[in-house]
Amino acid sequence: METVSIMFVLPSGGGGGGSNSVAQEAMGLAGLGVDVRVGVDAPNCDKFRTSYPELQMLNVPILPYAGGAELAKHIASCRVVVATTNASVFDVANARAELHKIDPQAPVKFAYYVQDYEPLFYVPSSDRWTRAYQSYTALKEAILFAKTQWLCDIVYANHGIKVAKVTPSIDHDVFYPNLRRPTSEFSIVAMLRPATPRRAPRRTIRVIEAVAKKYGNVSMQVFGSNAEELEAAGIELPPNVKNWGVLKRSEVPELLRSSDLFLDLSDYQAFGRTGLEGMACGCIPVVPALGGTGEYAVHGRNSFVVDTRSDQEILKAIEAFVSMGTAARAEMQQLALETAAEFTIKKAALSELRLFRQMALSGI
Repeated sequence: METVSIMFVLPSGGGGGGSNSVAQEAMGLAGLGVDVRVGVDAPNCDKFRTSYPELQMLNVPILPYAGGAELAKHIASCRVVVATTNASVFDVANARAELHKIDPQAPVKFAYYVQDYEPLFYVPSSDRWTRAYQSYTALKEAILFAKTQWLCDIVYANHGIKVAKVTPSIDHDVFYPNLRRPTSEFSIVAMLRPATPRRAPRRTIRVIEAVAKKYGNVSMQVFGSNAEELEAAGIELPPNVKNWGVLKRSEVPELLRSSDLFLDLSDYQAFGRTGLEGMACGCIPVVPALGGTGEYAVHGRNSFVVDTRSDQEILKAIEAFVSMGTAARAEMQQLALETAAEFTIKKAALSELRLFRQMALSGI
């Protein structure tokens, strides 16, 4: 069977959901014996290596690049090159132009792994918004693919481009439950990121304050920002809420395993990886209805899917779970674990490999 050499281009130091997705699926492809590499912009390369030591253990080359010419040298020996962010689309486009100067017949195919609808990150019509909006058409003749139907639909609605659907994944070697955990104290954990407006930090703190006030016997915890960031944003946590700060990728599952309910009160989630990772740890998530959480979340069965514009709807979901009987809560946890078990790195890697082979071998 003919092999396909693949390079993901990811100008990031890692740690975010999109970076984790790319890194773990590169690991999955490497585990299948695929020739896979990751190109990282030079300023982020050392941090990226530190974030994902598993890539080096699997002998996945992490190749730094300082510009289009250097990236062109890296991609010259690949059959499929995959951009992964709006910034990387333009890096790859520049590298393709440089490559064509050297070898106009180079048999390299190009793709864009759409991790989010990135124009939503920026002020409409700003320079950064315009660049993000243009990224979906900047790589001419590239194949776009995404892991949620919501992403496929929103790109098509705004750009008229059909986006292929691949399978999402989480890392079950890291995210797994502790079913022996004592259940005497009910614990809620929330993601609180004031530097990212779409993660709705003000809404999150309002809900946290309301829960902390109403349930004196509930342990409340947050993560995602340090004390300095909260102070700079003018956010003061109630005294009975513990802040774990910015956690490493390996530390997040420990916190989720020790919690009963996870709050992601973002405006939307293109996928909502931490919600699914929480389910894999036996922690029931509250996730936004807007976006791609429908890939895994079923309201009232394995999660709570809410209109995050409504504090009352969020608090109603929290109250429903807190007031559940032991048997009902255990059944919801069981369903969450069963759902999460379906989202494996191997399945995701195989779904991407199918697409990459079609591109490389069928002339897409």
